Amino acid sequence: MIVKRYTGKTAEEALILAKWELGEEAIILSSGKARDRWWKFWETGYQVLVATDYPTAKDRDGTRVAEPPPLPQAVVSSLEETAVTAYASTDALMTEDRSAELSQVLDLLKGLDRRLDRIEGIPAGRAEEVYDWLMQEEVVDNWARRLAHELAQAEDVPDDETLEATITRIVADHLAPPQPISVAEATVVVLIGPTGSGKTTTIAKLAAYFHLEQKKSVLLITTDTYRVAAVEQIKTYAEILGVPLEVAMRPQDIPAMVHKNPADVVLIDTAGHSVNHALYMAEIQTIVQYAKAREILLTLPATMGPTTMVETAHRLAGDRAVKLCITKVDEAHHGGASVSALLSLGWPLAYITDGQGVPDDIRVAFPDTIAQWIAKGVC
Repeated sequence: MIVKRYTGKTAEEALILAKWELGEEAIILSSGKARDRWWKFWETGYQVLVATDYPTAKDRDGTRVAEPPPLPQAVVSSLEETAVTAYASTDALMTEDRSAELSQVLDLLKGLDRRLDRIEGIPAGRAEEVYDWLMQEEVVDNWARRLAHELAQAEDVPDDETLEATITRIVADHLAPPQPISVAEATVVVLIGPTGSGKTTTIAKLAAYFHLEQKKSVLLITTDTYRVAAVEQIKTYAEILGVPLEVAMRPQDIPAMVHKNPADVVLIDTAGHSVNHALYMAEIQTIVQYAKAREILLTLPATMGPTTMVETAHRLAGDRAVKLCITKVDEAHHGGASVSALLSLGWPLAYITDGQGVPDDIRVAFPDTIAQWIAKGVC
């Protein structure tokens, strides 16, 4: 007699396997949920315990074997009892093994939790307070956890440091020093960014700063001939500042314009389009090429979500080195989205803008300034 167990994802699948190997004469002794070690514990499996007389449905020559007499009921009952006992014993062992494994996992997690709470030099729970604060400011979870974990591992935390000071310090430590546009020598700067990111206003602020504060000659060039009244807007700024403006209908026109109007700083405005607009992406590359730009300033609005901000930055920058300008800071309820994107990108940040005032509402983006945006809610 052969007694075998067959397992499948469904009871029907297990039964088909049994019938296929042992034939239609096989007797089902028991059935139920599978407890095999190989079966994924998060999925459900089924098994059947099947018995048949030896040999099976066919002998080696393929000749049909005579129908065996039915098993006595006493034998069947005995087999079922044996199978159930073995099943229960195996299940108990499996449960003990799995409980031991789960217990080890729980002990590991508890150890990590205790490690996070074991903070030297500051009150217990400070790391958790920092994590909660960062999450309230809409810093993405992975950065909030990383910063809190680093705080838990720190050994030089001042005893009297306030929560705001702690948050300012740990955020600022992850931000690079600012890299504003250098005008020590003649410079061509191309501004790029998504639609509505404030490129034209930012270019006006930069023009006013370089011309009025730094006493540099400035040339404005716009390639934005798509948006209604875009040329009129930047023309108004140029007239107020008293600097020349050129409208480039094609990127190929830019070199002649730069040659015609020698200047210490050339600021080139570009049209805003979706990053999915293939023609616009190609146009940016062409503008940068013909302008022979030394600097590319990428404007990103603080009102944009962190994931979208990172994806947009990568799409617009491509393989080019860019500096960042975070705009519309005054319109964002929290700074967490922008800070999360800055931490993830790791690119140099040049400026932040927080209003429509020209040239007042633009500042160099020092790490402490950005960090206080999280710690104090103001930038």
